[in-house]
Amino acid sequence: MVSRRHGRYDVLVIGGGVSGLTAAQHAARSGLSTALIEGEPLFGGQIATVEQLDGYPAVGALSGVDLAVDLVERCRALGVAVLEGAVEALSVGDGGLAVIAGERHRARAVVVASGARLRQLEAPGASELLGRGISQCAWCDGHLYRGEDVAVIGGGDAAAQEALVLAGLCRRVYVVARSPLRAKPDYVNRLSRLDNVEFVWSSVVEEVLGSGAVEGVRLRGVRDGSVRELACKAVFPFIGSIPNSEFLPSEVRDESGYVVTDTEYATSLAGVFAAGAVRHGYGGHVAEAVGEAVSAASAAARYLRG
Repeated sequence: MVSRRHGRYDVLVIGGGVSGLTAAQHAARSGLSTALIEGEPLFGGQIATVEQLDGYPAVGALSGVDLAVDLVERCRALGVAVLEGAVEALSVGDGGLAVIAGERHRARAVVVASGARLRQLEAPGASELLGRGISQCAWCDGHLYRGEDVAVIGGGDAAAQEALVLAGLCRRVYVVARSPLRAKPDYVNRLSRLDNVEFVWSSVVEEVLGSGAVEGVRLRGVRDGSVRELACKAVFPFIGSIPNSEFLPSEVRDESGYVVTDTEYATSLAGVFAAGAVRHGYGGHVAEAVGEAVSAASAAARYLRG
């Protein structure tokens, strides 16, 4: 974190991922006094764990870390105040909007871009072996299992991307999916052409096996209930996300916790907007995260200017 400031801002952006950094940059470019608050020591959110971004308009290969660093530097150059703290609550009062993160920060408008966190694997043995063979970052930890057999759990884009990274390092990559893959056809086609990738269909993890480190997984067939064990040295679960929205009033969230907005990215609370992975209807691609952030910041600027 680069600074701690306290005061009243035109726009306060919650979240230091790609959506939040983009929204803060765009709000500052619009001439609005802008602050961004982030509770984690690193910027970029889930994008920071991606080795090479796919679908982002850039010249040449670009990692998630590179994109986050560039956006942070642009925000700093535009005078965005970067605040440190985990957001505990957002409240609306006569004095406008207040964001509580240890101390109270006031703003005339708020853009919620707090993103989402990866859902943890809920199976016996999973919590005990977290960090000892269970990982959610192939780019960070894949090299630890070079030449070994590993399992990726999930069928979406994130699971497919991680499997592609691991396929370049590991002897065999098992992709365990309970239903047909939902990932982009390009990812699926690339995985299907790899000799060291094996799909395990219609299966879920019933237990993570191992004492002190992952030794395998016990799988259950969702159709016939059959049980099999799969030997592997690591498990990479990518089974969905949970929105980071607990600090928001319940009236702006749906039953799954995602923030509900209109087509202008405005919530039902006056002056509160949302963009990116925390928002209901977000498509899941980094280019969409950037586009939504720009739109939400523009809507906040229009709101402030009447």
